[in-house]
Amino acid sequence: MVRLKHEPETSARNLKGPCVVVIHAKWCGHCKEFMPVFDNQIVPSNSFDEELKDLLTLTSVEDKEYSDAKELFGEIDGYPTIRYITFDEVGKPLKDNNGAIMKIDAVNIPRKAKDITEWINTVVKRDIKEKHKRGQHNNKHAHGMRGGSKKTKRVKKTKRVKKTKRVKKTKRVKKTKRVKRA
Repeated sequence: MVRLKHEPETSARNLKGPCVVVIHAKWCGHCKEFMPVFDNQIVPSNSFDEELKDLLTLTSVEDKEYSDAKELFGEIDGYPTIRYITFDEVGKPLKDNNGAIMKIDAVNIPRKAKDITEWINTVVKRDIKEKHKRGQHNNKHAHGMRGGSKKTKRVKKTKRVKKTKRVKKTKRVKKTKRVKRA
């Protein structure tokens, strides 16, 4: 059985490495239905891939803490939001080149234990593999291996165009001989 790290109602400031976070509210009807599924079926599930053991943290954050820590989780459209985010060693989310939080939401996924665990296995494994390929993970805690971020400089490629001399086109006028009439 593979159990992932679980930090129920964790402090948002303590997250490190890849995390699946459920942002929920006590007053939300959908959350009232989903949170027991998350806590009692998904968290203790033995359906997680072995590769995710000791790498991924499952946690939930209530709306009160979320509203104080939106910079960590990004904006949400509603409750509950199931979001995959990778945090660095100091607890800040990884961001893309534009400064946006790199996140993946479980959108249009039925809120059933089997569907969510399949989503976690697929999305998280794929993301971790892609980040390793690109050398983006600098968090050895998150993946159990030495990290190291490679800083690359983006070079804008421009297409060279051969300059040609423009020639002004003129109309040719046909010259005709005039004949004198007597």
